[in-house]
Amino acid sequence: MSRDLKREEIVARGGAAFRAYQTSNDNFDQAIADHLGMNRTDMRCVDLIDQAGGMTAGELAKAAGLTTGAVTAVVDRLERAGMAARVPDASDRRRVRIEVTPKLWELTGPLMTPFLEESQMILDDYTTEELARFSDFLERVIDVQAKHTERIRRSPGPAPGGPPKLQ
Repeated sequence: MSRDLKREEIVARGGAAFRAYQTSNDNFDQAIADHLGMNRTDMRCVDLIDQAGGMTAGELAKAAGLTTGAVTAVVDRLERAGMAARVPDASDRRRVRIEVTPKLWELTGPLMTPFLEESQMILDDYTTEELARFSDFLERVIDVQAKHTERIRRSPGPAPGGPPKLQ
């Protein structure tokens, strides 16, 4: 029984830490967005583009959960800021891809580099096997969260008399 209690405590501690990490990550992203004079949607979209190595507007709309019209406005703002560019797709001239530009890292590098360097010191404290398990955990949580994000997006809003939708 004591082993189960310890596991419950560790699971609870991990859950609390995971939620706190999400809040900390949101705060960090907001601080960078504020510093650069960007809104969070644009910040999230440029990160999605960077992670994917470029994508079409339709792919970005799906990844960010936005309409294609909203993505057009986002990409226009990112282009004006010099952080992204519309480029012809090498495999299909009819398609346009959105890619980040070197200016993205020129602007974010000084903000991110100290964080990345300090984070590397934390990673150095763990074995390769521990990091592999942690990566596996995160990948599995991401898959579950993506599944439930889609479930929530497909579900109808609150029932009459239920909680109001925030605008």
